[in-house]
Formats: sequence, C-alpha cells, structure tokens
Amino acid sequence: MTASVEKIRVYTWFPALVVLAALCAADFPAHAADKQRPGRSRKSRKAPPRPAVGGVADYFFEDAPLPDSVTGVPPVEASVSDVDQARPSPGGPVPPPACDRTPNPCERLSWVEQVMSIRDRKAIPHLRAMAVDDAHERVRERSLGALVILGDTGAAPLFLGRLSGDPSPAVRRAAAEGIGLLRIPVPPDSLAEPLIKDSNPLVRAECARAIGRSAFVQAGPALMVAILKDPSPEVRALSAEALAGMKTPWGTEALKQAARDEDPIVRLYVLRGLVEFSPTAAGPLFKEVWDTTSDPELRIEAFRGLLRSGEGKKWSESGLSDSDARIRFLALREWLSNLNFDPRNPYTRNNNFLPRIEPFLADSSRGIRELAKGYLENLGFTVRQSGFVYILQK
Repeated sequence: MTASVEKIRVYTWFPALVVLAALCAADFPAHAADKQRPGRSRKSRKAPPRPAVGGVADYFFEDAPLPDSVTGVPPVEASVSDVDQARPSPGGPVPPPACDRTPNPCERLSWVEQVMSIRDRKAIPHLRAMAVDDAHERVRERSLGALVILGDTGAAPLFLGRLSGDPSPAVRRAAAEGIGLLRIPVPPDSLAEPLIKDSNPLVRAECARAIGRSAFVQAGPALMVAILKDPSPEVRALSAEALAGMKTPWGTEALKQAARDEDPIVRLYVLRGLVEFSPTAAGPLFKEVWDTTSDPELRIEAFRGLLRSGEGKKWSESGLSDSDARIRFLALREWLSNLNFDPRNPYTRNNNFLPRIEPFLADSSRGIRELAKGYLENLGFTVRQSGFVYILQK
C-alpha cells in the first residue's frame, strides 16, 4: 500500500518537473549570451516591443488617455474660452455676476473669495455695491470683509450704514469689525449707540472692541454702562478691555467695580486691563483677589498685578513657594531681577543666595529649571545635568 502511494506522488509531480525543466532550458541561452559578452548585462537587453498605440496597455506605458474604442466616451477638449474663464485675467477678476439674475449666492461668494485671495483693489467698487444691494446676507457680510482686507478706508458711510440699518446681525457685526480694524474716523456716537441698543450681543461686543481699537474716549460712558448692565458676559468683558486701554481715572474706578462681576471671564478681563494700565492704583484689589479666590487664572493675574504694584520684591518672596508653577516662575524671575550679586566677592558662596536658588535647579517645571540654570551660568557658575534636573558644580 505504501509503495503504491509513493508511485502516485511521483506520477503527480512528474509533469510539473518536466515543465519547469523546459522553462529553464529555454532561458539558458539568454544567460549564456550574457556571459559570453562582457560589458552587457541583462538590464541592457532590448526591451520587448510595446503594444500598438491605441490599445489598453498603451495607457499604462505613457500618460495618454484611453481611446474612444475602449472607454466608449469621447474625450472632452478644453477650449480657449474655458481656460480664460477659469484663470484670472491679468487686470484682475472678471466683474461679479448680476445679483438679480443669479439667485444662488454661491457664484458671488466664490468671486468675493477670489478677490480677497489676489488682493485686487480694482474690485472695490463692485464690493461696495454688493455690500449694500445684494439680497443675500452672507454675500453682504463677506463683501464687507473683503473691503477690510483691501484696506478701503474711504467707505465710512457704507460701514456706518450697514451697522445702523442692515437687518442681518452678521452684517452689522462685520461692519463694526471693519470700523475697528481700519480705524475709520467715525463719530463716537455711531459706535456707542449700537453698543447700548443693538439687540444682538455679538454686534454689541464688536462695537465695544471697535471703540477700544479706535480709542474713542468720548464713548467711555457707554462702555461703563455696558460693563455694569449688559446681560452678555462677552460684551462686559470686551467693554472692560476697551475701557482699560483708555487709561482714565474714572475708567479705573469703573473697572474696580466690575472686578466683582459674577462671571469669571469678565473678572479675568478686568484684572488683565488693570495689570497692564493701572497696576499701582489697583494694588488693594489685587491683594483682595489673591487672598480670596481659588481660580488659577485669576490668581495669576492678581499676582502679576501685585508684582507691578510697587511691592514686587515683597510678593516675589511669597510666591517662590506657591504650588502653581506659573506663579513660581513669575516670582523667581522677579526675585532674580532684584538680586545684587557680585561673583567677584570671595564670600558669595557662603551667603544665603546659592542655598535659595539651588532647589530651583531641580524644580518640577522645566521652565523654572532653565531660568535658574541660565542665571547661574551667566554669573560664571558651572551647572551640570543629572537626569532631568541640574546640579551646581561647587
């Protein structure tokens, strides 16, 4: 039984072996020819003839479209007029399509985006007309944005008209933003009135930001009303930011009242404004916030104000051991700036300077470690790295 099984296996594989031997024998003359001709490799052998042009295989040999006989679809050739319409003309884009004949705004929006992309100032008259006359609010809004990008400072009546009379809140907001970004000289009441009376909070917030960018001190009373009475936290926050930038005594007092706002974002904007423009006058307020709040962002702004309030040396000492790494960094930077250290003094290594700064070389915050290392190296000390921390070489 075993012998018969072996015979069946031999008979099964024998035809395959015969075919393999025939293939090897057919390829042997090519190998022999390559060996007989030195300097000629198999790679340099002449390539097989390519299929006739027009076949399916020709598509894979060169960048040519499939013939009509294969695809069944005749090729589409672009005409000169099609290319000219797709490519911007040297003198700028083509005029926008008529608003009354194209109810779909997509074509007009695409044209506005093209104008903003190539910065074509020749399109300003068309954009002004679309910002006023177009029936779609999105087109009017983007047209105002395009005028801002193109720097159209001569369209003050247009921006004021859209701010006061457009039915769309998005368009009114875009108009207020354009007035602020372009610093358009407009009457302060034109921004103060919508800041108080507009029904949309985004429009009121943008009016507050525009007043701050343009530094309209005459609109300060409207900002104070918005800070204390507006129902939107965003409007109150941006009004506080604008009022702080005016650097007026009555504005500082209004900000001190707004520092007790119920919304933490408003309090944060108030503290940031006071830190930048009135840190000395708001020193008691910073101390009160530092002692009473647990919000980390408010504590940082209050600590920044304390460092600038005239008692920076005192507060830097207390902030060196704070649990917040950002406060420790601010305290260490202030503390190092107040040191009077003379590296030429032979007794400097025995005073209390090095023992106090050495722990910061191993602080958990990388920024604090780098700050301490850089300060010591600038003084001539040698600091070497040991893992993730630094060690002072004594």
